[in-house]
Parts: sequence; structure tokens; C-alpha cells
Amino acid sequence: MATLSIKFKYAFPLVKAGMVMKVREKGLTIKETESKESFEIMAWVHDLMPDKRTIVLRDPTGIKEFLVDPSVVKGLTRESLVKAKGYVHSGESVIKDIKVIIKAPPKLPIDVRNPPADDPERFSKYSYLVIRSPKYMKVLKIQQWILYGIRDFLISKGFIELLPPIISPCSDPGLRGAKKLRTKLYGKEYELMSSLIMFKQAAASALGKIFFVGRNVREEPPEHLSTGRHLCEFTQIDVELAFAKIDDAMRLCEDLLKYTIGFVWDKCRSELEELNPSLEIPRIPFKVLTYDEAFQILKEMGEKVVYGKEFPQDSETKLATSLGEPIWIIKYPIESRGFYYMPDQEDPGKNRDFNLILPKGYGEVIDGGEREYRYEKIVERIKLMGEDPDHYGWFLDLAKIGIAPSCGFGIGLERLTRYIAGLKYIWEAVPFPKVPGVAPTP
Repeated sequence: MATLSIKFKYAFPLVKAGMVMKVREKGLTIKETESKESFEIMAWVHDLMPDKRTIVLRDPTGIKEFLVDPSVVKGLTRESLVKAKGYVHSGESVIKDIKVIIKAPPKLPIDVRNPPADDPERFSKYSYLVIRSPKYMKVLKIQQWILYGIRDFLISKGFIELLPPIISPCSDPGLRGAKKLRTKLYGKEYELMSSLIMFKQAAASALGKIFFVGRNVREEPPEHLSTGRHLCEFTQIDVELAFAKIDDAMRLCEDLLKYTIGFVWDKCRSELEELNPSLEIPRIPFKVLTYDEAFQILKEMGEKVVYGKEFPQDSETKLATSLGEPIWIIKYPIESRGFYYMPDQEDPGKNRDFNLILPKGYGEVIDGGEREYRYEKIVERIKLMGEDPDHYGWFLDLAKIGIAPSCGFGIGLERLTRYIAGLKYIWEAVPFPKVPGVAPTP
């Protein structure tokens, strides 16, 4: 048997017996200083107390107050990056030396300690600083575990996650007043993805149970800013089940929400106890209202709703405010929704569709229903919406070949984050928000 001989280009010194190699200890995090007698950390100056004897430092693990000699912090500014050395004495963390790595200017465009969420234009413009706020660091950690929990649940149920497209010749026309953004590729016009519904139907016909985590872009009407729950760029978890019915999808949604909220409580208990201690794991099944029943409730509340139309944003918010638990609204009128819903044979003029409305004013978080899969009916519905069937050429070509009957839904990740974290505005639930009516900066 031949032996393999390998020669190295470079010679490396070997450790001799008895030789102790000196290993440079890495810097500690703020969280790790709690269990050390002495420490060296790299952190941001979050705050300086007026007496100059206390400094608050921040890193990705959190914030902490340290005692310090006033001479050490002379000339320091908030948001400066520093290397700090110190020790723990009688339970107090004391900094003895600070080296400035990057000195921030004395005047900042926003206060990172309390970002201006009530001013969406400034909040979004300086979102690259907002993200440093301890509050929003916690929110984004919660959001990570929301997404993880959703993925964990769906994959455990046999769903396959697919990578979403970003551009297409056509996407969802049912945008409730929002406009699509367009671009060109090889001289042809395409739409930035505003919804993955047609792609979900195509994928479910192949793989049965699928989901996307997709970014969607829409030019929302400026007046939607006042709702506090609209973004021009948002994330949707799009789920589709081949050969499923409306009840299958609604039960799946209920189980998914119950699991995800419980999962996030386990992972982020301290964050939720600070931000939204009243959050409860929902009891299932959720109550169900038909569109007609919800319409009547809104009329009795004095809302100016028009039958056959989607409920206005502010009316939907008021309905959600009156609820103490999540509520399904089913059977929307055919003319109020997109072409992709299956009509209800037992209730003419209505769809086999649903929205989930979250309580306490948070509003719609899930939209879905059974899909129309018959070629002739799809063309008929497209024309009913005043759309040109030729615009949906690839999808109609597929429908001629055959699409599996299916049911599916979309979950707004930022809306769900807003609810779980107890936030006032949806732009607090995304790292770099694009808000209605405001041209984005970052």
C-alpha cells in the first residue's frame, strides 16, 4: 500500500513539553462583568449622569451603570465608543480607566435613550441610531424569536420553506389603495413583489405544503400613516396548503399563533415582562364573525362603512379596540377582494376567505382563504376587477395546465411583532422602516 507524503511550504513552531502558550483573553461583554472581579470591555457611552460619578455603558448584551471618577469621563460624549477597564468592589462595578476609540459629536440628531416614535419621519430617517436604543434592541430580539417560532411550527408540520422572488411581471392587484413599484430588466417592465399569492399556488401544486418569508414593497397612501400599522416595505410569512379547505387553514393559524406566542414567552420572558406584561397566550378556537355581522357592529358603532367594500382602516381599528380576544372575520363580498379567492357556493356573492383581527386596536394580522384555481373563473374575476388578463400571462398559462385547489394565508411579521411587544406604532417593529408618505433616507 502506498503512503501519502505531504510537505508543507511553511514550517510552524511546535509546542514543546512543559511550554505554556500565552493566550490573549478576549474582551468581556457587559453581561459578563457581573461575574468578574476585574474586567475590560468595549462599549458605547449610553448616558452620563449629571454628577459625573456614574456612567452608563451599552453593548449588544445590554446596558449597565458603572461608578467612575469624574476626571475619567471629562470630555466624553454620549454614543462614543470606549474601551473601559475596571473592577468590582463591594458589589459595585467601578471603572478606573477609559480609552476613547471613537468620539461622537456632542449634538446628536436624536436621543438614542428615547427615540421619537411619535415622529415617524425623524424616527425612520435616523433609524440607524434608533436601532441602538435598548428598547428596540429588545424588540428586534423578540422579533427574531417570533420568526424562529413560526418557522419551527410550520416545519414541524411538514411545510417546506422556499426562497421568494423579488420581481415579477405581475403581482397581487388587491392592495387596498396602495400602488405597486416598478422597475425594468432587459428592457421589460417588472413589478417589485407586493404579494406572493400566485407564486404560492404554483409552489403548493408542486410541494403540497409550503411557505415563504418574503419582503413586500408597496407605495401606501400617505393617509395610511395615521393608522400606525402600515409600512411601505414589510415582511410577510406566506403559507399555502394544497387540497386544503378554509377550516384547515384557520385551525392551522390558531395553533401557529398559540405556539408562537408561548414560544416567545419562553425565549424572551424578561423582555416581554418589561414591554408587554399583559400579553396572554390566546385561547383557541377564536370566535368567528361574518363580514355581514362585522358590518352591522360597525354601523351600530356609528362608523361610515360601505357594504361590499373593505372596512376603512380606522373602522377596522375601532372594531379591534372593542374586542378582548382575536376574532375571525369570514365571507367578504366578492367585489371587495382580489381575483384569487374561491366563491362560496352556499352564500352567493361571498368568498371563502378570512381575516384575523387582533384585539386592543391592533387590527388585521392574517389574511387568507381558499384559492380560485379554475382558468375560466380566474379570467372572469380578473375582468371583474377591471384588470387586463394579458398582464397575468404566466399565471394564466399555468392555470390552463392545472393548479391544485389550495388554501393559504399571509401573516404580517411586523404587525405580529407590534402586538406581541405591545408597541404603539408598526415602525417600531422593524430595523429600518419605510413609512407611508415619507421618502426613505436609509
